[in-house]
Amino acid sequence: MRNIYNKKEWEKSYKNFDNFLFLPHEEVVRFSSKYIRKKIGVNKYKNLTENINEKSILDLGCGIGRHAIFFDDLGLNSFGIDLSEEAILFSKKWAIDLNKRELANRLIEGNIKNLPWKDSFFDFAVSHGVLDSMQFDIAKDACKELSRVLKPSGLFYCDLISGDDSNHSREYSGEEIINTPHEEGTIQTFYNFEKIKDLLGNCFYIEECFLIRRENILNGGYSSRYHLILKNF
Repeated sequence: MRNIYNKKEWEKSYKNFDNFLFLPHEEVVRFSSKYIRKKIGVNKYKNLTENINEKSILDLGCGIGRHAIFFDDLGLNSFGIDLSEEAILFSKKWAIDLNKRELANRLIEGNIKNLPWKDSFFDFAVSHGVLDSMQFDIAKDACKELSRVLKPSGLFYCDLISGDDSNHSREYSGEEIINTPHEEGTIQTFYNFEKIKDLLGNCFYIEECFLIRRENILNGGYSSRYHLILKNF
């Protein structure tokens, strides 16, 4: 059977420490600071939603757990799920080292097409660098499943790689197998705006959509990513 999830390749990537990132991504921090909870002092916060300690958030494709830990630090009930056993084992150890044993128990290995939570369980969700690292049909099914476990009007941040880069065109939306050592053998799916709308289907409204371009001024190379804030139907 064809390994449609590329689990073997992701386990190899994590064994090589290719995806060991420890600080939260700046756009995830921005999402939290605008919609959930913003840090405004050393030990002072501004809550942007009521009953913050009762809110739950899912990191879909959590890797080693950097965003799950970030949201746990903010006082949310944080959960994470990832395909990679290697990543989850490390995330649990990291959480335990931080004396976050309850969080460690909420970080699980699993399939994002079959999430083990009841309908409307989560208030928020994030997914950084995940939905474009798989085949499009799997990502589309994952969005439907996430919509199921997210409350009506629940907010979801995700980012997607754009074809707007040095090697493609703005509207390129194909799938490629990565052949560089980092994430070798995994799938990279490129997106344009029409493909984003197809991905979301009837599951999410688009609240925000920014295309952020990163250009190397020295050699002229550049890449771009879409950053989206989505509201569940």
